[in-house]
Amino acid sequence: MASPAGWIQLRARMGGNCRQMVIGLAIAWLSTLVPGLAVGPVRSSLEAGAELELTPDRALSEGPVAVRYAPPPPGVRVRFTTDGSEPTLRNGSDATAPWSLTQSTLLRVAAFSNGVAITPVSTHSYLILDDILKQPSRPPGLPRAWDGEAAHYAMDPRVVSDPRFGPRMKAALRALPTLSLVCDPRDLFDDSRGLYVNTQERGDAWERRCSLEWIGTNGASGFQIDCGFRIQGNTGRNPDKTPKHSFRLVFRKSYGASKLQFPVFPDSPVDRFDSLVLRADYNNAWTHWKPEDNERAQRIRDAWLKDSHRAMGYPAAHNRYVHLYLNGLYWGIYDLAERPDAGFAASYLGGKREDYDVLDDSGLKSGAEGSVQDYRRLLRPRQPLTWEQAAERTDPVHFIDYVLLNYYAGNEDWGEQKNWYVIRRHGPDARFRHYVWDGEITLQSLRDDVVNHPDRPPLVLCRQLSQDPEYRLAFADRVQRHCFGDGALTPEASARRWRLRAAEVELPLLAESARWGAYRRDPPFTLDDWHAEKTRLLTGYFPKRTQVLLKQLRTAGLYPAVPAPSLQRRISASDPSEVLLSPEPGGPETRILHLTRDGHDPRTPGTGEPSPSSQILRGELSVRASDRVRVRARVGSDWSALVELPPSQQ
Repeated sequence: MASPAGWIQLRARMGGNCRQMVIGLAIAWLSTLVPGLAVGPVRSSLEAGAELELTPDRALSEGPVAVRYAPPPPGVRVRFTTDGSEPTLRNGSDATAPWSLTQSTLLRVAAFSNGVAITPVSTHSYLILDDILKQPSRPPGLPRAWDGEAAHYAMDPRVVSDPRFGPRMKAALRALPTLSLVCDPRDLFDDSRGLYVNTQERGDAWERRCSLEWIGTNGASGFQIDCGFRIQGNTGRNPDKTPKHSFRLVFRKSYGASKLQFPVFPDSPVDRFDSLVLRADYNNAWTHWKPEDNERAQRIRDAWLKDSHRAMGYPAAHNRYVHLYLNGLYWGIYDLAERPDAGFAASYLGGKREDYDVLDDSGLKSGAEGSVQDYRRLLRPRQPLTWEQAAERTDPVHFIDYVLLNYYAGNEDWGEQKNWYVIRRHGPDARFRHYVWDGEITLQSLRDDVVNHPDRPPLVLCRQLSQDPEYRLAFADRVQRHCFGDGALTPEASARRWRLRAAEVELPLLAESARWGAYRRDPPFTLDDWHAEKTRLLTGYFPKRTQVLLKQLRTAGLYPAVPAPSLQRRISASDPSEVLLSPEPGGPETRILHLTRDGHDPRTPGTGEPSPSSQILRGELSVRASDRVRVRARVGSDWSALVELPPSQQ
């Protein structure tokens, strides 16, 4: 007979310590389990920090799974369930032998002695690929409608058995991490309390307890944590708009660990999270209610927008694609995403959560109440703000780059009323900074224009500031930085980020097609449709979008008609630390190039006159490789955008 130590494993839960666990007849057993364990008063087993050990912990398997555990000592009962509910003495069954699983099974187990639980409930998902691919349209015991709309569960056999797609379907299910959310089935589908059939309900009263498990693409168990979950989003909650809803995951001490500690995002240094969002992808998705949105489905627009903001030099919420299972049912591709909240700010910008005010389109998320009015005064001041005044309340470069990115993406679902976050840190530089959010309605038509939209400017502040010549030229300078050379919004850089994200989801989308492709169309949407939209973007959108945007910005007065200077560079043959600069031929004959070497602007802000430290570049000029060269062209009183040559580029 296996020793007690082989049957149960004491683990300190995240952030906690293993406490004394003594209940009735189990005292002697526990004393052998941990020599020297002090016997204290009887406590709830959920405080004990101990879990039953099953082997393997969890699995995404090709075939049957044998699940073993060591026999318990006399007087201890192991109870288990397979429907997602938690085992108790009244709910579930006694475990009397190892399990041999031939179909996907959720094992929730706990040990009891003398009528009391002596371990917390532990959850172990065993998902079998053949079973997943046969997921039926009417699983037993589940409702046929969700909040008045037809329920949809099946993996479409037309996609699963397609000779082009079927042979790769199992690889598709293994191509992303597996996230298994397990809960009491009533918390999903019960008429009175289920989240999926009461999608309009909000707030803490509509948060439910669940277990969350991560299985990596290599089959290894990443984590299991008990947490809360609720429906996330606004329009995407409506069952008549989409059957696939987003969730928010919340990590609290009341559920177990106060934070998730796991490196969810490989490209981020942060591995501790208070909450995460499971984004279903609503707009431009196969499940959307508009046919034109179905046809544009790519699954990566929001991630691309955040990747682009990072490429421009700013923190942005990270996205990571996963295959989500709800109580063992495959629910499709979701992207696990950070929220730009106070925890995000502290993680990426330093300090503590309490150091930050955070607002979104719904109002104050955390921080001081006065920040709401401060932000409203910034957006809609009683008197029009000059650029200099606005720059006292919002980081000027950060603001312009944020606006420019949304202009480039043609973001039709962004503005004062929706889809933004602003963060302000307390202290001497208490200025608002904007962060991109929910970028699904982007990169649609090549000529989408949110710069010159006559009826719905994205931010009234943009329209006000565009009257100020200092703002217009400051905007042009950031356009020059990001839309030319090696900038983040050049055709090559924008398409490269798209290809990287597309490569992450291309194979997994076979499974998404089988799960949701037929919801809006018969025959179902497949990878063929996805490839058609990808090709359109890579051949017809990204190669041309930057030039289209430049025309829109010129119309709005945000990029000048005076061409920015282009310089020829060569290293001096006699001194490698000397760089010889000269103007590229071309441009208006009346154009004069003004250059500085000390990093200052060749143009004096406010007056519009040449800076005292500037010099006119007429022919070849020698500069040091360590100089910070800045150049503008001037025609009459009009200036071009700024061209910067940092030392590394000379």
